Amino acid sequence: MKVSYSFVASRASSHCITWTYRQKRHRKYFRSRIDAVKFRNEKARELGISDDFAIENEIIFLALSEIKERLDSIDDRIDKLESTAMAQENYMDELRKPPVPKILRISEAAKVLRVSQRKLYYLLKKGVFKRYKLPHTRTTFIKLDEVEKAVGQGDIGDLLR
Repeated sequence: MKVSYSFVASRASSHCITWTYRQKRHRKYFRSRIDAVKFRNEKARELGISDDFAIENEIIFLALSEIKERLDSIDDRIDKLESTAMAQENYMDELRKPPVPKILRISEAAKVLRVSQRKLYYLLKKGVFKRYKLPHTRTTFIKLDEVEKAVGQGDIGDLLR
């Protein structure tokens, strides 16, 4: 008597156990290999064909291999999630607008530069500073980085020429 295991990839239940009992062939299908091997071992014991150590080792090996397959699939999913998260972060960075420039009113810039507002308007007219206007107001502004650059130079007298 023989109890055999086979694998057919095209079936929904791909693992098959076949055995012969009273000159009749029987088949049973299983979804996982571990279930099929367990059933095969039970049938082998029923029919009096047993090699206990080999059977236990095979079941342990199959359980470990199935656990490894599941862990590998989980790792693949995690890798895919990480790659999509990185791609989405890159898209979000591209979608973000550049930071709005910091601006100062003419009066604030004049205090920082220690010049009069009149002189500052003169500097604007000469093109030393660039005029920055907002659409909803008539107030004139100067970008903060330009003022910082002028203060960093120390002497604003050079800017007047």
